[in-house]
Amino acid sequence: MNIATSEPSLYQLTQDLDEPLVPLSVGAETLKSYVSSVIELLIKEQLQATVWVKLPQTKSWLNQMQRLCQEGNVKSIVVCSNQRNHSAVSLLKDTSAKTSIVPIKLNQNSTLQRESFLIVLATDFCSLTLAQWQKSKIEIAASGKRLQQPYLEMVSSFTPQAITPVLLGIKQNSVSSASLKDEDFSLNPQPIVKTDLIGKLVLQQISQNERVQTALNSLSKTNHIAKQNLTVLGLQSDFLSDLVQELRAPITHMKTALSLLESKQIKGEQRQRYLQMLSDECDRQNSLISGLLGLLQLDTPTQAEYLRLDDIVPGIVSTYQPLAEEKEIQLGYTIPANLLPISCPRPWFRQIIINLLNNSLQFTPPKGKVFVQAALKNENEQIEILIMDTGVGIANKEINKIFDGFYRTKPTIEDKVTGAGLGLTLVKQLVQRCGGSISVSSKVGKGTTFKILMPAIPAELA
Repeated sequence: MNIATSEPSLYQLTQDLDEPLVPLSVGAETLKSYVSSVIELLIKEQLQATVWVKLPQTKSWLNQMQRLCQEGNVKSIVVCSNQRNHSAVSLLKDTSAKTSIVPIKLNQNSTLQRESFLIVLATDFCSLTLAQWQKSKIEIAASGKRLQQPYLEMVSSFTPQAITPVLLGIKQNSVSSASLKDEDFSLNPQPIVKTDLIGKLVLQQISQNERVQTALNSLSKTNHIAKQNLTVLGLQSDFLSDLVQELRAPITHMKTALSLLESKQIKGEQRQRYLQMLSDECDRQNSLISGLLGLLQLDTPTQAEYLRLDDIVPGIVSTYQPLAEEKEIQLGYTIPANLLPISCPRPWFRQIIINLLNNSLQFTPPKGKVFVQAALKNENEQIEILIMDTGVGIANKEINKIFDGFYRTKPTIEDKVTGAGLGLTLVKQLVQRCGGSISVSSKVGKGTTFKILMPAIPAELA
């Protein structure tokens, strides 16, 4: 959940673009892993780049930048900081004489202090990695254990259009940048990004995934551990086995496509087909990672809120109107204005509705309908939320399996199904953890209705 603020924010600039960058909620280790991959690419390819960096003031992050100075071929590193003590600059200057180290002091507002970034600018490559710490509420158990940790909202991009406003934002919020000129804060000329460099970055991520897969294989083969101890969010050890299979398939396909693209004999339509295969498998991998992150975050206590559906559902539905129009699907909702609120973390409820809308729009053919409806039920004790569509429907033998991890119904329309099969698993977990229940009814060729029942907040409390 992004924290609303009137203070200057580089992260917010990425959300105000015509096509906002999609944020991902991650932990500090995930951010560090991704930044390490980018730095590894700079070193392996010996890219002559300018690097803009603002990272946490810890030894492990500083070691990353020192390694880049020692082993890389970067022209300059612009070190941005809100701190009065700029010790990182002197340490980096002592590390390498061939790399120019330029310090910039930023405004000391609380939002900028919570933001970290790595920007790479080269003639044939550019990238942006930007993250903002979110102030989660930290609860202390009787044992003294911290039950909730802060997290990061992270975005990334390889397009100059996303990087330019962030550079301008750095300029506007800099207190001292005497050694830099106005043109240093612009992309002129704009980099022409080589797709093979992005492919190598993908390979870097694949290598990390393979290490994770090896660890998961080792874990799933430890048969002497009792089955009840091998659970992930209530899912038994076969969940781990399925996860290994889901990780292996896209990795194999991507490696195959990349090896074929290296052949000089592959041209024209064949080349485009393999590029599309690579893109599809990257989408599949991203879907899997997003689904797994969503499931893993369920074990982090989250602050519940009183939510009024008429404040949330219309905005979500309007976001999907362009997609529905493109697919020639009629999309609408009916939410009474006087409906009692429910108790649920806002990000959780948004995820529930978004996943179900995505599902309905994916499996509804042109000229079909998708509708969201809510009403009071059971003597005003529950809110019933219906997500209905006139799509292809679900066979009776599959109804009981759709909430299982990694289960995907067989596609019966032309659209490709690239999801990881974790969307409905996540929805069920979120609904249940808010004290609700979810069920589904469907007829093949007629459509599907998901019904959610959530406890209503009594009027005197609302």
